[in-house]
Amino acid sequence: MIYEADPAHARHLRNRLSDELAADGWIESKEVEAAFRTVPRHLFAPGATLEEAYAPDGVVAKRRDGRGITISSVSAPQIQALMLEQAALGPGMRVLEIGSGGYNAAVSIR
Repeated sequence: MIYEADPAHARHLRNRLSDELAADGWIESKEVEAAFRTVPRHLFAPGATLEEAYAPDGVVAKRRDGRGITISSVSAPQIQALMLEQAALGPGMRVLEIGSGGYNAAVSIR
């Protein structure tokens, strides 16, 4: 499903998720926090509603195969925040992410 998301509502949900991740200790650095507040996660979660895209859960990116098994998903945001904090990326560093649907890579280079 392709739809035009309400930018103000998307921003509200993105900020709420960022607030929750910071309060729970998943986001520690100002750089990771700024990236989570800036990169629109819903653009990397095709077919998901805004609420699903900004929930503290993974999002199925490609529907299930014939046996009902998820083919691809966007990882839960707390896992992505943890990975980015642990990577401790800085200016001039390069990132190669293989198998990404794009969101984690977009957040890491922000």
